[in-house]
Amino acid sequence: MLRTMLTAGLCFSTSIFLAAAVTADDISARARKLHFSSIVVDTHDDTTQRLLDGNFDLTARNADGSIDIPRMRDGNLSAIFFSIWIPSKVTGPEAVKRALEQIDAVREQVSKHPKDLVLTATAAEVREARKQGKLAALMGVEGGHMINSDLAILRSYAALGVRYMTLTHSGNDEWADSSTDKPVHNGLTDFGKEV
Repeated sequence: MLRTMLTAGLCFSTSIFLAAAVTADDISARARKLHFSSIVVDTHDDTTQRLLDGNFDLTARNADGSIDIPRMRDGNLSAIFFSIWIPSKVTGPEAVKRALEQIDAVREQVSKHPKDLVLTATAAEVREARKQGKLAALMGVEGGHMINSDLAILRSYAALGVRYMTLTHSGNDEWADSSTDKPVHNGLTDFGKEV
């Protein structure tokens, strides 16, 4: 019993000594090493609206905004989900048109910068992009109002590279209630459940 207590005390004392020997710089260096050896994914980027401006250059370090290729590379970003977004009050064919314009803008950036960007749709493709030294571009639609209650449009978005769609954004749509709006569908309509 005494031997067990002495052994436990020695182990505890050693761990305290070792813990005290680890400095903030050691932790910071280990964290940096971990970060720069990992696949880092930005799962929500609102830069897509800026891509519609023909003068916006994603390859230039921009003083305004938060995303550009130089800063993505500096931060070891491996993949980015460009958010396809329009206000939830814009509905119907106009919502579909605007969403398609943003999807096209992302795809155009990939075409304009093939040395830096590659459109990806799977985790395997993201890993391959990293091996090639490219940034994986993915897309997500923020709000079901952009499908105009038509599953064929959702399938079209998927075929163009969109990987996810949120059911709503900041307002209800024709088939789903938003958590930030007054409920009118008791959650989801039958079509919403189909989606």
